[in-house]
Amino acid sequence: MLTRHLTRTFCTLAALALVGAPARLIGEDTRKVPSGADPRLLSAVAKANREFEVAVTKGDTAAIAAPYAADAVFVSPDGTATKGRAAIEQLYRDRFAKSGSWLESKIESEELMLGDDLAYEWGRGSAMRLEKGERVTSWARFLTIWQRQADGDWKIFRNVVLPGQ
Repeated sequence: MLTRHLTRTFCTLAALALVGAPARLIGEDTRKVPSGADPRLLSAVAKANREFEVAVTKGDTAAIAAPYAADAVFVSPDGTATKGRAAIEQLYRDRFAKSGSWLESKIESEELMLGDDLAYEWGRGSAMRLEKGERVTSWARFLTIWQRQADGDWKIFRNVVLPGQ
């Protein structure tokens, strides 16, 4: 039942992301946030996004992986699924070994929806890297599913990155 719910919800949210709803900047006051949202969720989302922006410029793979649940799944734009926090950290370690740390990153969280012990965040992000001596910025859309843990903390359960528009 949960799998069917997640699949249906993912398909709906992925379709919304692909049609390109107008972006709202990440600031707490401009992002669409449901009233009555768990403050621990809002804090976890803001912290993860803020720390990701810094961690990728330092190649800090531990900080990138920290907000993920132990059994999380990360889906890359090419459809490759990486399972588990340790494997996600290794994925970034391999990326940085190949192309170096990013010069800059920006996460624009557009909306957050709640559903019991799951929360769905979507938006877009940018990465500026050096490629052949040139600064290149690329964009991607994302859908992040957060899950409330037994202790009340929120962790990333699923993270899907879609090609940018």
